[in-house]
Amino acid sequence: MEPTHPGAIAELGRVPTVDTARLFKHAAQRRNLHGDDLARARAAREQIRQSAVRNAALIERVEGLSLTADEGSVLQPPYGRTTHLPSPDRPYAHLAVHTGQGGVSVTPVWAATIDGNVVMSTVENRIKARATALDPMVALSVSAGVGSELAYELGGFAKQSTDTERKLIRTLAALYSKPNIDEQTDGNYTSWDQRERNERLRLEVLAFRVRNELGDDPVARSAPYAQALAPRYADTHLPQSSGRSLHDCFWGPDDRYSEDEPELRGARDELAILGMVRQATGIMYRPLSPTYGHLACFDQHGLLRCRQIGFHVVDVKGEASIAFLVDQRDCDALRRNPAAALSVAKYGSGSVWLQSQGVVRLHDDPGMVRDAFQCLESRYNRVHHRLALDLSLCGRSPGAYVLATLSHQRLSSRFREAQRSLRSAQTHGKKFTSTTEAGPAGP
Repeated sequence: MEPTHPGAIAELGRVPTVDTARLFKHAAQRRNLHGDDLARARAAREQIRQSAVRNAALIERVEGLSLTADEGSVLQPPYGRTTHLPSPDRPYAHLAVHTGQGGVSVTPVWAATIDGNVVMSTVENRIKARATALDPMVALSVSAGVGSELAYELGGFAKQSTDTERKLIRTLAALYSKPNIDEQTDGNYTSWDQRERNERLRLEVLAFRVRNELGDDPVARSAPYAQALAPRYADTHLPQSSGRSLHDCFWGPDDRYSEDEPELRGARDELAILGMVRQATGIMYRPLSPTYGHLACFDQHGLLRCRQIGFHVVDVKGEASIAFLVDQRDCDALRRNPAAALSVAKYGSGSVWLQSQGVVRLHDDPGMVRDAFQCLESRYNRVHHRLALDLSLCGRSPGAYVLATLSHQRLSSRFREAQRSLRSAQTHGKKFTSTTEAGPAGP
């Protein structure tokens, strides 16, 4: 690869404009569009496609960091196998993207490494496709299996290219799944051949920053131009709570909702994904399993990052919020850019995935911090190695911690995809082959 061209970095690192946020919204796939609305959506999708082509050409002129053999091995089947071991030993990548005006989104996906870069598959018009076309800066968190403490994170540029023959998704499906859907016990196995109508895309991430936690101490490295990239700052109008219809909290029974309401059953499913259960008191949450989350946020330079963290659920002024500890030195960065999202995947009982998007709120109350330590120490091993959101990318050192929670949460989740796939297979009157969906959150 030729040396990095300064002009390419300047273009790739630019802050997306308000116009890109408008395109992102107008291009979203919606049913029953017609007239001016349909014309506007088509125009926005074409502009996004052109942006993806333009950014891919720029990324070709940038020199990135190749993953080491140890980092690449995390996404490879262990012990010389050709396929990954059954869940929870399958390593998934959690991809964080910038959705414009300071917003972030993070989802788990199937992934592999080719020529030292992480590659994934998605389809045209998904959030991942639109976001990376308009702002190619992404972050990845990769752990060596669900709940593993071995992990690495990277920041980079996502290059889109068409996958007309769907070669990558077939490769990933062969790596992660079984040929027949009735043999599956977990994962997202809806046949994309049956339901997709959009173009399949290949995402390849060229890393400019990598930090691995594959040994006793974190090892970080960055490309020379990483510090020169323009920061992404959150919009001044922070998201507000939008009501029960958007799952803003894990609510409980009240005068309007009874235990038989489907919304409450969904809330219990979401708590199960988080590895939690609500106690009889209604304001306390007990952990069931040491599930890790993958948090997307902005670092002290305003650049997107995604890393694996330990978390808990706590009640803050009547709102049940996902909580975690951060280093006090990182509080200023989180106050400047409070937008964040947490992705949690659990594969033991079907395709089970949850994303919580919200705003980071900081609590320096000593009692809350002490209680959080006790809860997290009982849930995780080596808790002090996992809980600090070390935005400085430096080596760990003991420090004062502050409790952080995700407020104004908007939850989206997917569960029981395997059962839905079976019903779909029965509807079509045949078994699906290995042409399966690329990841628990949809590729």
